[in-house]
Amino acid sequence: MTAFHLDMDLDNMSKSQQAIANYVMGALQQIPYCTEEDIALAVGVSTATVSRFWRTIGFANLKAFKKHLLQNEHATPARKMKQILNKMEHEEADVVSEMLDIASANIEVTSKRVERESFYKAVEAIHAARTVYVFGTGAAMSLIELIRFRLNRINVRVEGMAGSGSELLESLVHAGPDDVVLMFGFVRRSPELTVLLENARTAGYTTVLVTDLLVSDMLEQSDLVLQVDRGELEGFHSMAAPVALMDALSVAVTKRRGEQALQQLDRLHALRKKYASLLPK
Repeated sequence: MTAFHLDMDLDNMSKSQQAIANYVMGALQQIPYCTEEDIALAVGVSTATVSRFWRTIGFANLKAFKKHLLQNEHATPARKMKQILNKMEHEEADVVSEMLDIASANIEVTSKRVERESFYKAVEAIHAARTVYVFGTGAAMSLIELIRFRLNRINVRVEGMAGSGSELLESLVHAGPDDVVLMFGFVRRSPELTVLLENARTAGYTTVLVTDLLVSDMLEQSDLVLQVDRGELEGFHSMAAPVALMDALSVAVTKRRGEQALQQLDRLHALRKKYASLLPK
């Protein structure tokens, strides 16, 4: 069964319609059980606005959209994996080539999607920051470890934040005007992302959002946005492009810090040589 696809003309959508689209795409499994009043209340718009929305995405009404949803499988981890496996069902399929081709395509789209001005503003913000706080959940936890490893070695202080619940506040309470909060927000907006964005208004830290969302109110609420491609919404989500972007970010920050960063790396190399017999690689 084919992956669910929502055809959106973002340029011709109002802010209210974009908010509805973001909510709908983040709650596909719940939509069949929702009324237009439920959606309107969740998004903060009128029921009439929700009623008019369906025609903008090619459906007569909510009932027609629900029918389309029920005829298409929603995304679950098993179904996403099934979709990618179906592409390789013939015995001669080269899984390595197939997966690398997918990753390459994601990276190519991301290269076009990332706004260079926003990228270099993010580099400057991270370079100047007292602390870079990093938030992510699920597979994005690997990105937190990657960027922390890359930046710590050039003397940028990076602190990972709890992925869920009130424990997030243990780190957030320390973030202020001299800090950066780097957030990975994939698929949908979470309560934790809402807290990070809302608190920035009073705490004054700079927010950098890395996301695969093309429609979200988070895009306007974040100071800087870096958009990546991870594949089809309901398909297998690759982390290749976000990893490549984090590598690019770390190299750019290293370049921005110049001799200071290189000296730090030289000190690391000297320590490795000094203690090579005790702490081999």
